[in-house]
Amino acid sequence: MKLVGNRRLISLLAGAQLPPASLFSGPEGVGKKTLAVALAARANCGSPEADAACGRCPSCRKVATGHHPDVTLIDRAWLERFAKARKRTFNPQVIPIDVARELVREAQFRPYEGRLRIFVVDDAVKLNEPAANALLKTLEEPPETTRFVLVSAYRDQLLETVRSRCQQFLFQPLARSEIQAFLEARGDQEAEVKAALAGGSIGRALSLDLDEERRERQALAGMLARWLSNRSFAELFRACEGKDLRKDLKNRERVLRLLAVLRSLAQDLYFLQTAQPDRVANLECLEQLEPAAGKCTLDWLRQFLYHVDEAEEDVRGYVHPLMTFEAIWLKSLEHAGDRPGQV
Repeated sequence: MKLVGNRRLISLLAGAQLPPASLFSGPEGVGKKTLAVALAARANCGSPEADAACGRCPSCRKVATGHHPDVTLIDRAWLERFAKARKRTFNPQVIPIDVARELVREAQFRPYEGRLRIFVVDDAVKLNEPAANALLKTLEEPPETTRFVLVSAYRDQLLETVRSRCQQFLFQPLARSEIQAFLEARGDQEAEVKAALAGGSIGRALSLDLDEERRERQALAGMLARWLSNRSFAELFRACEGKDLRKDLKNRERVLRLLAVLRSLAQDLYFLQTAQPDRVANLECLEQLEPAAGKCTLDWLRQFLYHVDEAEEDVRGYVHPLMTFEAIWLKSLEHAGDRPGQV
């Protein structure tokens, strides 16, 4: 498996045995799940090469296709199959207690054909409280031949009792140059642009639809620029109620995406204000961002970014996404005393 970035952490994990329970945390799309599966393959590889799996033996091929009896990836597809098999409603936002009970039961069995039974729980933050509590004893004292790897972009939202039972490994965003080199090696002609917009995430870079991305970012850059020019909530409210945006603002996942774009645009305003144009990600929005940078203060940007982060947490906590998006701008009015042009 091709792993990019976080070289020191990858080398550390590749040169050691997996702890009984691990927590891989860090931004989305930086290789946490990929590395967890790679380590599971290495642990059961029939012909390991140095600190990596060979990728060719029957065990490695089974891991790669998701058919190894001792390596279980609990992701959306697995959860959907689990719910269907039990004729239960599938909720993609929650890992329920019956899943946790199944993992606890399965963890007690010895490996069927490999050295270790390894359970990789993707998006572990989706464990609801009963499910998380049901896993605690097994995380603390799993059988000798069982390993758990929890993967999450939101470490702080996991129960402290879960975190305390895991050895924690923190992944960092990838450098723009690392993502660009990876994309160029794949023959991507838009590697530079995608790397700039990826926010340190290879997963994000690979999934980018540049045409849609440009429309989205330019629309939000225009909204941000107009807000800084007149700070009219009535105008912003009309934009949010407009046909194009209102549909997106009713969708929780879309609002999370829009918040990420807003954060990126605000960060670019900071880079422009502090004379770091080489760090600007939204290069195609410069026409809107450059004049906007002169109409806010660094303190306003700091508060705005805080409100965007707060809104993301609220949306993930199931606060109404449309109301959450509109509230950002209302909250930012509290700092409107930072007059346009005053830096």
